[in-house]
Amino acid sequence: MAITTSLAARYWLKTIIMGVVCVVLGVWGVVDYVVVIPNAIKDSSRAKLQRDFVQPAFFVEMGAEERDKASVAITVAIEEDNGLDEGWMNTLVLFREAVSSSDSNKLREAQATLENNLTEYGDVTPPSKYDLPMQWLFIICLPFGFYYFWAYSKTAKKASTYRFDDDGTLTTPEGSWNEEEIKDIDMERWISKTGKARTTWTAKVIIDDHTPILLDDYIYKDMHLIIGKLAHKFYPEDWTPLARRVKVEVIETEEESAVEE
Repeated sequence: MAITTSLAARYWLKTIIMGVVCVVLGVWGVVDYVVVIPNAIKDSSRAKLQRDFVQPAFFVEMGAEERDKASVAITVAIEEDNGLDEGWMNTLVLFREAVSSSDSNKLREAQATLENNLTEYGDVTPPSKYDLPMQWLFIICLPFGFYYFWAYSKTAKKASTYRFDDDGTLTTPEGSWNEEEIKDIDMERWISKTGKARTTWTAKVIIDDHTPILLDDYIYKDMHLIIGKLAHKFYPEDWTPLARRVKVEVIETEEESAVEE
């Protein structure tokens, strides 16, 4: 029966989780950059205008310095406004009329509007000047998220390619080779206790006129069965068909016998 592989859970779980985390952080950064922080800047600016200029002007007589300052500040706000918020523009016009006249009805209407506005966003904290630039640290996570999903898709496709047939034919993404063309397998790093731990899940197949083919059991589930078949073929005294060292199995068998006795 032919041996095939699939993506190992340890690999695809990590890849999917990293992809989701990067996308979530990236989207969070985009939303903050485009919506949340600009709205906070807008609301805090409106609150400052009303708290620092408009409100003091309502408690002084016509001609007072506070009214002149409020009138200037409101006029500047009207000129700089983009006109997208009709309600806010109407509020600014109302404030300008209230501070520029002695109409008590207009003043009461403006004071009621001011009270409602300060209740709504009067306590909004102005964002730091670093808040917008900092969002780029999250935004740049977005392409990495798409990269992880792309890597998952590409690796999953490769996983379905690996195959070792009963006649000794090995098929990989790099090509297919029959039993005669496979000359050896390099087991130097397989389950080694020294060196880089990640490489201890790998072995290399030696092929005529081709660079060594890497077989990675960390990424591909059941790859150890292919590695074991080849290792047992070339080094039957050292490796079992399950890619375990023969001497290790002998020791384990002796220990099991001792326990049974």
